[in-house]
Amino acid sequence: MSTRKTLLITAPGSRRHSLLAAHLREKGFSAEVSPAVFVRSEESLPADYDRAARNRQLGYDLTRGEIGCFLAHRAVWRSVAETEGPCMVLEDDARLSPAFSPTALRELADVIADTNLIIRLFSQRKPPARIWRELPSGLSIDRPAKAGYSAVAYILSPKSAAALTAGADRFWQTTDDYMDDEVAHGCPVMHVSPETAWHDDEGRSLIGVREKPPVPWQVKLRREWLRAGRNIRAALHRMNTDRKLGLR
Repeated sequence: MSTRKTLLITAPGSRRHSLLAAHLREKGFSAEVSPAVFVRSEESLPADYDRAARNRQLGYDLTRGEIGCFLAHRAVWRSVAETEGPCMVLEDDARLSPAFSPTALRELADVIADTNLIIRLFSQRKPPARIWRELPSGLSIDRPAKAGYSAVAYILSPKSAAALTAGADRFWQTTDDYMDDEVAHGCPVMHVSPETAWHDDEGRSLIGVREKPPVPWQVKLRREWLRAGRNIRAALHRMNTDRKLGLR
């Protein structure tokens, strides 16, 4: 089974869209656009954004750009959950390595087609990892020791897309953090080596970046306490998942 399609999260007709579409054509990929979502004002915030949970956990709001980003990815997950095979998802500032071909993508898709795995193609932190599966193309699917991956490029199956969707009826995390949170959605997050994607700096991303506001020390203390609890739950969950994956 191969991927049904590659989905690009971007504003149709934007410079980012044009650059990424040309890049993919050169590499032999066909792709469809899943429109970016823009939250223009405070009044247009979605009702399922859990602001109270966000401020309780971290002490500051998601930006409107981060909320729009999450909504755009969630729309993709809902779409992929209804497909017959895995899909590759790319944000508007993604670029693929010269060695990453449609053949390599089909190999990855075949491996995860009937699983709930998520394969991330780009790592921001590059944590240590163990090889889970080696592929004929020379790529390997690895299990990272901890979270730290970007949502700029990833592959997911209908099962993993359905799980991501089910856990995101109400949301308070960024897209990256939610996808890293295996406790929240139950999908093992894997990585590909050698790295096959990266962020492109040419042109301005429509998703945007955040500037964290100052947080009172009392809120910081509560935040670190809650984060410690999440980290413990994540570590226990990861140990159990690794056993199921045959990793020791």
